[in-house]
Amino acid sequence: MANPDQKTMLINNAYEEIKNICINLQKDTCASNLEVKSLLKLIMNEWEEKQIKKTGFGFR
Repeated sequence: MANPDQKTMLINNAYEEIKNICINLQKDTCASNLEVKSLLKLIMNEWEEKQIKKTGFGFR
């Protein structure tokens, strides 16, 4: 497993990439902040369901 510094860097990089994707989505589609937040929540819910099915565990 990655050390804490590597984990922090990976999380920060993922955050920046997701933020840029959301910004580009808003520019391309004129989506509101609420629409982007709703989409992110749907993605997280879908991902959590797949994790639960795959491992039997979810996030807590």
